[in-house]
Amino acid sequence: MKFKTLILAVVASLAFVSAPSFAASEHEASGIIKGVNKASRTLKIKHGPIKTMNMTGMTMEFKVADPSMLSEVKAGQKIDFVITKNRNGQFVIQDLETSESHASN
Repeated sequence: MKFKTLILAVVASLAFVSAPSFAASEHEASGIIKGVNKASRTLKIKHGPIKTMNMTGMTMEFKVADPSMLSEVKAGQKIDFVITKNRNGQFVIQDLETSESHASN
């Protein structure tokens, strides 16, 4: 019985270690807003590669953590943003900064 418990503990720890690193991490990315959808609380963004997630550049929709972010941006704007993955496996924008904000810094 002890051997079975030990095996289960080792397997469980390996599963945790080999889980994708982006599951609970923040990832920075840059892109251009292609659309703002206030009804679904999403931004459609054409982004470059996100190396920390092993993701190539593409266009995709991201939910926003705070709906007020949607009023800060418009289609065509360049942005830098931070995403995480929520419990449902969806990518969520936690923070964003527009290119106009960069100019003032």
